[in-house]
Amino acid sequence: METTEFNEEFKLAAEFVLHTNKNIFLTGKAGTGKTTFLKYIQSHSQKNTIVLAPTGVAAINAGGMTMHSFFQLPFQPFIPEVNTRGFRDENNSVDANSFFQRTHFGQTKIDLYRELELLIIDEVSMLRCDYLDCVDMILRRYRKQHNQPFGGVQVLFIGDMFQLPPVVKEWDEIKNYYETPFFFSAKVLQENMPINIELKKIYRQNEERFISLLNKIRNNKMEDEDYKMLNNRFQPEALEGLENHITLTTHNWKADKINQTQLQRLDAELHTFEGEITGDFEAREFPMEYDLHLKVGAQVMFIKNDSDIEKKYYNGKLATIKRISDDKITVRFKDNNQDFELRTETWKKVKYKLNGESNKIEEDVIGTFKHFPIKLAWVITIHKSQGLTFEKAVIDAGQSFAPGQVYVALSRCTNLDGLFLSSNIAASAVTTDERIIAFDQLQNKTEELKPLLEAEKKVYQKTVLVKTFDWNRMNKSVDELKMLVENKQIPEKEKAQTMINLIADCNKNLSDTSDKFMPQLQKAFLADDFEKLNDLLQRAIPYYCNELHTKFIKPLNAHIADLYGKPKVKQYLKEAVEIESLWWNKIEQLQKLQYNETIFYKGDSFERKQTSNELKEKIQRKTQRGDTHRESFEMYKKGMSLDAIAAQRNLSKTTIESHLAVFVADGKIDIYELIPKEKLQKIDTEFKKMTEERITPLKEKLGDDFSFGEIRMALAHLKNATKYVVD
Repeated sequence: METTEFNEEFKLAAEFVLHTNKNIFLTGKAGTGKTTFLKYIQSHSQKNTIVLAPTGVAAINAGGMTMHSFFQLPFQPFIPEVNTRGFRDENNSVDANSFFQRTHFGQTKIDLYRELELLIIDEVSMLRCDYLDCVDMILRRYRKQHNQPFGGVQVLFIGDMFQLPPVVKEWDEIKNYYETPFFFSAKVLQENMPINIELKKIYRQNEERFISLLNKIRNNKMEDEDYKMLNNRFQPEALEGLENHITLTTHNWKADKINQTQLQRLDAELHTFEGEITGDFEAREFPMEYDLHLKVGAQVMFIKNDSDIEKKYYNGKLATIKRISDDKITVRFKDNNQDFELRTETWKKVKYKLNGESNKIEEDVIGTFKHFPIKLAWVITIHKSQGLTFEKAVIDAGQSFAPGQVYVALSRCTNLDGLFLSSNIAASAVTTDERIIAFDQLQNKTEELKPLLEAEKKVYQKTVLVKTFDWNRMNKSVDELKMLVENKQIPEKEKAQTMINLIADCNKNLSDTSDKFMPQLQKAFLADDFEKLNDLLQRAIPYYCNELHTKFIKPLNAHIADLYGKPKVKQYLKEAVEIESLWWNKIEQLQKLQYNETIFYKGDSFERKQTSNELKEKIQRKTQRGDTHRESFEMYKKGMSLDAIAAQRNLSKTTIESHLAVFVADGKIDIYELIPKEKLQKIDTEFKKMTEERITPLKEKLGDDFSFGEIRMALAHLKNATKYVVD
């Protein structure tokens, strides 16, 4: 799907998200395509992307995680100022010191934060300002970019501020720090407000008088004539014979009571269908009831779009239960009277992980919820209706208790004639927060954004280009291979050590070259000298690619092929192949570099050989990542010494120490069980002197009294220790 299928604002916003690093607030009235935009970005972005939402159900529907889960946010209010006197009351509030003293992030999560490029926050109207500041604090700290909002991560906010607001029961705790509870009042945004783009084309409604009415409700522009037109939809006599409709109400208890009463009135057998859960999927995250109680004749609503190619139903479509037999459910659609046999649908709960080979963030499905995608729907709450569309609906909003509720309810309808009120709506129920209206007026004009887009595209291309020549990840990969060769008991070990020493020498040369090359690139950019830039890259890219292929990949490829099939080398080969894949990815990045539509590499592409494809698959089928670490951990928890574990597993003691470092980082092993305090302090002292986190130079400074494994365990502890919490 190309952006040519969409309107101008959609295309402009997509260009900013995909091809710049600017933060964007993508908004729009109900029915303008915000969800479509989210799906488009998810499927087209080449950036390391994560999707989050403020609530569990919103996160499941968006195909992402909750913000609390991904960032381990506190459930108390977050105070954006540090209390130097120590901990805050646990039941009161949290500041930077107390947050980091209580919250420890493992290295896996920190690596994920560091590689994150695009953070998407859906349903942002429900996001609290203090929690956004907490996210900003976490990303700045662990990405080590303290002067950049969100640590340099691009953020896409999606939502309609005129819809449901955040729940802030503890407003008294934070009102002295924030003007409003809404996300746009966060400290991080006060001088870094995102570009504000509104999707204006309305796809849900096409009736001008209804669209005009909804706009007046949004903007507090309602007049007596408007209230009269709205309350003309209160027609008690029409409600008696109304068919094919749904009622939207304000409270859960009202919806549940009416639905159960209506179900009991049906003279038919009651059937109960249970959901099916796999993995990690908590009850509060269920997108529907686990026990689905149905009778023939019950009115139901689909709560998910049809995943089948036929697309027979959509989220919000109404139907009636026609038949139930042998665990099969047949419904009749209300809009066309067609019968349809239900299929189960699956909701996925995901978490994100960093692929060590590709350095790409990937989704990992950790739980599923499977059920028939319907719910009883004589009545649903206004809250649950957000995002749905109805041809006919009765609005029970006389007891509206939250700003935006009436607007959400009314905007679910496609036209005014299909909207019915169960009671008159008073002016006090439709008042919009003036602070939201003021923020809404900050929208950037399309004509202003087009020249900015072209300028920001160049800035982003420059950032990607320069980052490609940053050699830190390559340095770490060579260190990892060196440790791997040293720690494993493999055939022809001396030959392998000679190979890695040659690779290390070549890598140092490339690293030093990169340190000198990046300032030249910066100078060419600063002077806007494309001819110089082109000359630099035309010569540099083939050089780097050839060095990586001939002096890194070929020797390692041959080494892996020689060892394949020999005993007790499976895990070693898997880790070696991962490093080789990372080097291949570096070549591919270099070959794809471009600026101003110019691709610099003109040579032939290198083809990956068997080791990176078929052999890699064979190795991966034989060993699962993390299994060997867990085996060492289980043996250690049973009381075995490190020497005993190493002997039983036919591995070096240093390798066992490296395995246990993973569990030290997660807090599952106390570091003082493994390393004396004096040794830890010495590692700490030398580590503080380092300008970059590389184990090999640190080992050289510490000497032979310290093993690689001890250093790795110590660093795993020190990076998460309390003394490093507040910079």
